[in-house]
Amino acid sequence: MNRRRALTLFVNTTVALIGGGLTAVLGAFAFRPSRGADTARWVRAGAVADLEPHVPVPRVLSISRQDGWYRQRARETVFLVWDGDTTVHALSATCTHLGCQVRWDADSTTFRCPCHGGVFGPDGAVVEGPPSRPLDRVDARIESAGAAGADVMTVMVRL
Repeated sequence: MNRRRALTLFVNTTVALIGGGLTAVLGAFAFRPSRGADTARWVRAGAVADLEPHVPVPRVLSISRQDGWYRQRARETVFLVWDGDTTVHALSATCTHLGCQVRWDADSTTFRCPCHGGVFGPDGAVVEGPPSRPLDRVDARIESAGAAGADVMTVMVRL
């Protein structure tokens, strides 16, 4: 083997290794499952002792959101509705019409959107106004936490 042939072989091998390495890195990003699907996690929303049966209670939760390399803390408001026994339901406070924050009106027992007059029932169903679908439901559960004999029932929501 002469010098020219050895140099050609060396350069071609180096270029192939660099190209293969770059292809592997790009392939890992292209075929890796996105993290967006597994960002939902259970967050403590409060204690059951703070809730009244069949009365929606607003809770502002701070959750971590990640978009690529950018990570931020976002505030999400949910309404917790306890049945007085073992079940709790959670409704998003974001109106399904244009994304305004709804408020609970205890006098009329409805959720009201201040922006465009949307009215939702206690279960989140549209009563009147422009929203075309009910308030979004959020997964919620009651967990027992604390030492033996001093159980504290907490509400967990998945955001």
